[in-house]
Amino acid sequence: MDDSDLRDTLEKLHQELEQTENLDDEARQRLEHLMGDIRTVLDREEPPTAEHYQSLGDQLNDAIQRYEISHPSLTAAMSHALDILSGVGI
Repeated sequence: MDDSDLRDTLEKLHQELEQTENLDDEARQRLEHLMGDIRTVLDREEPPTAEHYQSLGDQLNDAIQRYEISHPSLTAAMSHALDILSGVGI
């Protein structure tokens, strides 16, 4: 998978996160932090390092565990992004 496919997936995930409703304050804060990190990766002029992707992967794992029951479509999008990161060795 090339960088543009990963970027497209992260863009879609970012949009999904923006549309997520019915969150308490803590959950909203966590997802806003995750959205900020996704945006940081997407806005970088130089290619992100493995550390950037590793951090993002760790956050996605955490978010999947937290929201698996309450937001299944959101966690499906996160799982897809995590699968892509795993596929490129992150």
